[in-house]
Amino acid sequence: MIPKAIIQNVVSTAQLLDRNSKLDLYNLAEIVKNSKYAPERFSALIIRIQQPIRSTALIFSNGRIVCVGTKSVNDSEIAIGHFVEIISSASSLPIRMRGFKIQNVVSSFAFPGHINLPALYDTMRIAPPTWLAKHISYNPEFFPGMCLRLVDFRTVVLVFTTGKCIITGARTEEEIFIVQNKIYNSILMFCKNQ
Repeated sequence: MIPKAIIQNVVSTAQLLDRNSKLDLYNLAEIVKNSKYAPERFSALIIRIQQPIRSTALIFSNGRIVCVGTKSVNDSEIAIGHFVEIISSASSLPIRMRGFKIQNVVSSFAFPGHINLPALYDTMRIAPPTWLAKHISYNPEFFPGMCLRLVDFRTVVLVFTTGKCIITGARTEEEIFIVQNKIYNSILMFCKNQ
């Protein structure tokens, strides 16, 4: 049975302002609790919340918001809505969420044992499965994991010798589970402790 991938992070974006408006990030940093603005280090206002959902927002002066740290697509939409309320109560400009979009869903799961990555790499290069795109990289001197790209998906799969697997680049939770189902049995054959 395939272990269910656990969503670790969801990244979403939206636009809060009309085109010609600009947010005063210095002013917002003084008003909004749990916010930090250091433009010499990073050009966005950083706001962290614990409730209703633990998450972090990056607010740019052009009104773009990036929300990170949630564990589901639904939670990401709720969190970004809460950030919209925070900004609209602290700003004199009309704030409204437009163009909400999920940019990345990151998940992980573990195979039941260690993976023989050199053998997996050689096999994938010589006789690639139908789901594998041409790009495959494994150079343990630079990065300890193998990087796989799939045909028809923008996701990237990272497989480590420990058996841990990370799926990143998905836009939906369903895409995570589809990708996991495609790769699992092909990689499971190289599991050392089966």
